[in-house]
Amino acid sequence: MTIRPLRENDYDEHAELVYVSYSHGKELPQGSMLTHRDWWLRSIERDPYYRPEQTRVMEVDGRLVASVSCYHRPTYVAGRRVDAACIGSVCTHPDHRRQGYIRQVLVEAAEWMAAQGWEWSFLYGREEIYGGSGWRMLSSFDLIADLGVRREAGQGLTERRADPERDIPVLSAIYSELCGELTGPTVRTDAYWRKRVLSPTPWGETPDYRILERAGEAIGYFRMEGDAVGEIGWRGRPHDVLAHVLRRAEGPVSFACFMPEMLPALRDISEITSQKECFERAGGIRLRDSYKGLWRHHRVDEAVVPEVCDTRGLVRFLRERDYVMWPADKA
Repeated sequence: MTIRPLRENDYDEHAELVYVSYSHGKELPQGSMLTHRDWWLRSIERDPYYRPEQTRVMEVDGRLVASVSCYHRPTYVAGRRVDAACIGSVCTHPDHRRQGYIRQVLVEAAEWMAAQGWEWSFLYGREEIYGGSGWRMLSSFDLIADLGVRREAGQGLTERRADPERDIPVLSAIYSELCGELTGPTVRTDAYWRKRVLSPTPWGETPDYRILERAGEAIGYFRMEGDAVGEIGWRGRPHDVLAHVLRRAEGPVSFACFMPEMLPALRDISEITSQKECFERAGGIRLRDSYKGLWRHHRVDEAVVPEVCDTRGLVRFLRERDYVMWPADKA
């Protein structure tokens, strides 16, 4: 039994291990990515940060039987940049389950990440499964706005669909200006925007990012499905971008984030409701405590965030700073 880094000549065998592990004994919905034998290969092709050694595998008698991938996610932390990882593609071959293999690979993966100087890692799963290996749950706030918008707010804007090639500099500039001061968003290179954020997924989904302009100058952007905003950005004040998004929706708008500056902006752009509306159907702003994954702190030699020294402190640190993770950056 050996735990080692994945090698490029292992890719096909590893893709088959992931496919068999995730599909065994399950009825998968038609069109699910898990129905494709090469779904793991398609996923890493879209991740410019990925390197084979980020996947830690267990080999038994010359066969890969268990695996954990540590997808590199350089992260903005209130003006700093921290190396972190999103754990994914965790699997054990059906013939080798219930032997504690994954826990052993997770231990080795955590040691490897610490050796790389990666200060923390996160994953999306159940705490009763990963808690014994040191990962703890984080919740942070999403925002739901059910407001009418003042007539003059957000006027004079034009909306257009972002072009995956031409608009990367515009999107990147807005993103870096806003997210560089937040805690949680992934640091995005041009290649990351092109290959992962804006490109069609291997399952046929085309991301729909919208750019807002005034007099030909971009002032913000957003990604929205129905009345749910999965990502948003602006230059300067958020007022006009928020007004446009609220006016575009037919009802309450759910934002997959909360930033303190959103509250006074939403107050400023909202109209004063009538007495009848207040009594019969009062709108407003609601913060919703939302699951943001499981987290583990790694002790490194030269920490960028020295004020965090353990996992409990990390979870508290992220929540106090209104952690934001855009869905497009999940592994």
